[in-house]
Amino acid sequence: MSAPVVGPRRSVVAPQGARLELAGLSGAEAWRTVAETAELARASGFDTLWLEDRTDTVPRREPQPVIEGWTALAALAATVPDIGLGLLSALPPHRNAVVVAKQAACADLVSGGRLTLGLPTADHLSEHLAAGGAPLGAETAAALGETVEALRALWTGTRTTLDGEVVTLAGAHAVPTPLGPRLPLSVRADAARTDAAALLPEAVVRECSAVQWEGEPDEVARAIRDFGRRREALGLDPAGVRHALFAECRVFDDRLGRDRWLATPHVVVFWSHHPDLLARRSLYGTVHQLVEKAGEYTAGGVEEFVLWFRDYPSTESLRRFAEEIAPRVPTAVTAGV
Repeated sequence: MSAPVVGPRRSVVAPQGARLELAGLSGAEAWRTVAETAELARASGFDTLWLEDRTDTVPRREPQPVIEGWTALAALAATVPDIGLGLLSALPPHRNAVVVAKQAACADLVSGGRLTLGLPTADHLSEHLAAGGAPLGAETAAALGETVEALRALWTGTRTTLDGEVVTLAGAHAVPTPLGPRLPLSVRADAARTDAAALLPEAVVRECSAVQWEGEPDEVARAIRDFGRRREALGLDPAGVRHALFAECRVFDDRLGRDRWLATPHVVVFWSHHPDLLARRSLYGTVHQLVEKAGEYTAGGVEEFVLWFRDYPSTESLRRFAEEIAPRVPTAVTAGV
């Protein structure tokens, strides 16, 4: 007998300004936008609020407000209850592994055990170079695998030594430790490459509790299957990892409005992508279109939607996704492996 079909998990990426969505606001207005969005996400039934460890804007670097992620996370951990909290950190050498371990552990304690730490498979080199902290040629795959190993060791509260390509520790320790025995780790990866799952370090396949994939439905489905096979090859249960889609989202009243928006010079020139490519990798469309497309993702094994809303600082799309779309999208009975 099949398991009951229920709605998928849904999570929000906060409007911190890194994508220029807070351009023109004062610092106080920018923070208020983050705080109000967090409260709305909680009230709307989203499972997790995500922030990112960013200091600058993309696709252009401009002197516009970008709310610092760890600071905002600590404030929200203390003031917004009943919602999971996530932060996508930068990797060494851009961030020190011991400092990240301490920040995550303390945020987990402040939030009562609600933190998930995210790690990327790509860096934001332009902002790191501008800040003087990114040597050219930093190897992301090595940094990712070694960071996972370092964090798991440091969170035991014992002295840790690691002589890696990127992460080097000599008797380091990070106390206090997280509230729970295994703080959840999530990795964000691009599924467009046919070898996306194969490129992830073994430490990630073993230790992460979730993967946030970017890509089209068929690309994400393939990456989920390949990741599951890697888990099986290591003697691990493929179902022990939750697979999510990380995507932009904007809800339109009609198809014509969506198509006109996608064809505007702002969208095409600003993001340097063809409108069709943007549309295939994102959740842009009417309620009917998005229910249908979200169903394609869940049919391929996606169990959670992690969404950044393209109409920020407006929260119209966030509200409409929660009220009109998410309740109509079934979760796949099995995460296709």
